[in-house]
Amino acid sequence: MNLIPSATVGVKINEWYHHINKFDHENAEKLKSEITEMIDHMEEDQDLLIYYQLMLFRHYLMMSYLFPSDSAKKLEKWQYLKESEGRSQKITKLMEYYANFFEGMYHFSEGDYISAIQSYKKAEKRIYKVRDRIEKAEFYYKLSEVYYHMKQTHVSMFYVQKAYEIYSKEDTYSIRKIHCLFVIAGNYVDMETHEKALPHIKKCLSTARIIDNKPIITKALINMGLCYNKLNEPDTAAKYFLEAADMAKTIKAKELTQAYYDLALIRFKQDKTLPALEFFERACKSAKAFKDDFFATLLNVLKAIFIDKLDREGILQALEPLRNERGYPYFEELALEAAEFYTKKERMDESVFFFRQMVDAQKQIQRGDFVYEV
Repeated sequence: MNLIPSATVGVKINEWYHHINKFDHENAEKLKSEITEMIDHMEEDQDLLIYYQLMLFRHYLMMSYLFPSDSAKKLEKWQYLKESEGRSQKITKLMEYYANFFEGMYHFSEGDYISAIQSYKKAEKRIYKVRDRIEKAEFYYKLSEVYYHMKQTHVSMFYVQKAYEIYSKEDTYSIRKIHCLFVIAGNYVDMETHEKALPHIKKCLSTARIIDNKPIITKALINMGLCYNKLNEPDTAAKYFLEAADMAKTIKAKELTQAYYDLALIRFKQDKTLPALEFFERACKSAKAFKDDFFATLLNVLKAIFIDKLDREGILQALEPLRNERGYPYFEELALEAAEFYTKKERMDESVFFFRQMVDAQKQIQRGDFVYEV
């Protein structure tokens, strides 16, 4: 049975909070029961459980106000609000933090990175209410993660270092330390300092093998492949992608699609058409099995460039779905692939066109940090 993502439950709790604030006890009770059942089948998340307990407290206050045991003691609404907010102001502000935090996590899971950042920034205004250092580290990690995906490299590095500093002082958070190192390495790759990224990824892979965490091993192998590919060592990269694919098949991990996608791209660029087509078909089959629409879009671009060899307009049409905050980094990479493809064919007008498309995507990425500033 698949576990329910905590971000999904967090959004439900936000809805519950909305009904509590409207004194809509019927819908509040309904959601309370629904959420309580969801929590029994949810992935482990201590922050979410704290948020749930805080909301239970507010639910209790609402029910006590609407249905007091002694009707003679029933308060006017303004009296209730004054008393409950005065009594639990710290809890209310802490709930605001969790509400925005989990809303941000939900937006991130949906690929809406700008909305995720907007929610996280609202949560950050209440982070002073969080006393636990590990909870703060988790928040900083989540911020670093979304900024990394938005290619806001230096901002991401600032937050991931804050998170890693806290986790490094704890012995029981080896997986989160690995996650932080992945982000650090990814940022180094984006800064074109791949030689700095590699030691961090090697450390992730070594630690993951020691603790025998196969999902993390798979991700580390993928990252090793990506790093060596950037270092212009495609055959070494392919070796890691193949190992990642084998591991992903064993544990039925969605990273299988990415491993095959990158193997196909490497072989297409090397003009090794038959193995490239084989990996392409495997990637398409995997994307369909995992219902991965995003990688299906990326594969459609590979098809347009390397298989169908479409004209400028055809490739541009295949790239079009990537014109968004999640897609622009891939748009940039694939526009470069198209430019290099046409350079090999000595069709320089098309090559220059796609180089310009790549530069435009870079500008859109760089503008991303202004979109959510007030």
